[in-house]
Amino acid sequence: MDKSQLLGVAIQKEVEAQRLYENAGKRIRDPGGKKLLEELAAEEGKHRAMLEGLPPEQAEQFQPDETQDSRIGDYLKPTSLDPESSVQDVLIYAIKREEAARHFYSAMAAQVKNAALKPLLKKLGAMEKSHKARLERFYEDVFLKEM
Repeated sequence: MDKSQLLGVAIQKEVEAQRLYENAGKRIRDPGGKKLLEELAAEEGKHRAMLEGLPPEQAEQFQPDETQDSRIGDYLKPTSLDPESSVQDVLIYAIKREEAARHFYSAMAAQVKNAALKPLLKKLGAMEKSHKARLERFYEDVFLKEM
């Protein structure tokens, strides 16, 4: 796999996430959950556009935001999305999905034989970690205020 192919995989993952959030947003009845899913879909669309605009030869210059992992998601029980899902359900689902994407890129970085791809895979994992951190901050602000 070369950098161009790797960027293609990352773009496809962003497209899948955007489509998932858009489709779920059409099914959710809770107005807050619906709005959050629309925002998540738009954010994934921005990530896709950013990756599509990144020439493979410039992949090394790509710098995602540095974030601390609050690990809130580690203590949340996985949830699925259905028409009755609440904002909290949507957030938990999204946090878990971003964590799975981060693990995907980390596992690929550990297994890839082409050493030149490792930095890009690590950066893509960092981008997913950043998404998760943003969702966890929102979760904490909304649902853990009083703790």
